[in-house]
Amino acid sequence: MSSRSLLQQAKKLLRSRRFSDVVKLLQNNELNYHESFDYHYMMGVACMYLGDIGGAARCFDSARRISVLDTRLLVAQAALFLRRGDTGRAVEYYLDILDNEPSNKIALEALDFIRRHGTPEVISEWVSSGKIKKFYPPLGINPCFIKFAFFFAALVVLVGACGIFLSYRKSLEPPPRGDLTAFVLSVDEKNNALQQDMSAEVYRYILNSRQVNESYAKALSCFQQYKDNEALVEINRILNSNASAAIKHNVQLLKERLSDPTFDTIKDSFSYSQVAEDPYLYIDCWVSWSGRIANAVSTDSSFTCDLLVGYENQKKVEGIVPLVFDGAMDIDPVLPVRVLGRLEVVDGKLNLIGKSIYQPLDGNSL
Repeated sequence: MSSRSLLQQAKKLLRSRRFSDVVKLLQNNELNYHESFDYHYMMGVACMYLGDIGGAARCFDSARRISVLDTRLLVAQAALFLRRGDTGRAVEYYLDILDNEPSNKIALEALDFIRRHGTPEVISEWVSSGKIKKFYPPLGINPCFIKFAFFFAALVVLVGACGIFLSYRKSLEPPPRGDLTAFVLSVDEKNNALQQDMSAEVYRYILNSRQVNESYAKALSCFQQYKDNEALVEINRILNSNASAAIKHNVQLLKERLSDPTFDTIKDSFSYSQVAEDPYLYIDCWVSWSGRIANAVSTDSSFTCDLLVGYENQKKVEGIVPLVFDGAMDIDPVLPVRVLGRLEVVDGKLNLIGKSIYQPLDGNSL
């Protein structure tokens, strides 16, 4: 594949919001594109949208050594400063953008946001909710959206001519996330919430009928409120208890509806001390833990290390958890990190399956 076609393919993937595919395509070609601004810039944007802010910052620094005044790059770096709460640096970059492009919409809106609402609390809320992406580099119209729009327009014409088809199609659509009609227990299921024969199995949690029903109700309530981690705790409690087979079947179906978070969307992460008290309650839960790494082993297809939880300030280690990434990672063992990962228990020991990692260049802004 020629250099031009590879970068064109990466650009197409970026516009299609296939950020992981962009990283996979480009990450093994750094030596061939060491002096390519577009290479470093697109890699940085993909990392940025994936939540790998440390990786994005490193890519943008490489791009800056090639082209200092590129407006796209200034927009990206300004957004990094803004989400870190460094409004002074962000303003400098936005003013530089306006010097080159006075009508730049992102710079104008970002400066207005900083002037009106640029407090650490509001910025933190925008980062947590994902609204900060409003100031990320624009990706252009998603080609898939164009295809979808064309398909939708054709579908509207078809539906307008055929009301029966609309009713049929609507009946096939899955219920919204909040529709839990199928999970409502009957009176008989509530009254018989426990296994009838408990002699054949060993249960981690022995619950009474009231506790099973309360745990089940809490799992459904947390699911409706998008508190998936808290829902998982109750699901794990039931699955490892003497609850009836019918109730266990229901919570297993509920578990399949849960969503994977990002750094921007996770809102109910548990602390290490909470998890360490009873790891089995937190299996498959997502956590965002900070610390430092040790004993790192990196290959082309994986990265393993020990995460020293709570040791980001090198004062106290709350715990040591094996951390695994399915893919090569570029992590500086000297700097602290924040990891988004899913918890597992293997042979009775807690493990963390990494999804994303954030490592600030200054080592202080976790």
